[in-house]
Amino acid sequence: MKFLTDRLLKLGFNFTRGFFVFQKSRTNVEEAIAEILQFYKIYHSARWVGQRLVVRINHRLSRKAMVDLNDKFADIVRSGEIVQGVALRQEKNEPEIWDLPRLFLTPYRDRFGRFRQLIDAINCSSLA
Repeated sequence: MKFLTDRLLKLGFNFTRGFFVFQKSRTNVEEAIAEILQFYKIYHSARWVGQRLVVRINHRLSRKAMVDLNDKFADIVRSGEIVQGVALRQEKNEPEIWDLPRLFLTPYRDRFGRFRQLIDAINCSSLA
């Protein structure tokens, strides 16, 4: 945080949206473990396939959860909406996670800080 505020902001980089990526430090091991377990409750991983961000999740989300995500995160979607689906053929090099459901979106890449908020919202979503 000190580097970001002392160096990048002073140089004119607008990183204010990016601060959402960071979480406050945890004061003990139990808090850290709880944070990690919550982070991976539904969220599994993500990768880029062309312009699309593919978010792999451990369980399908409900229709209501998808509506809520699209409402809350419309500001980061450059085109279309957040949709739920299955693995893309470009992901065949990861057979161990082929069966996981996916969320697809075409985001603005300069709003990456909101990605952490999206993960948190996914992890609080209702399941299908």
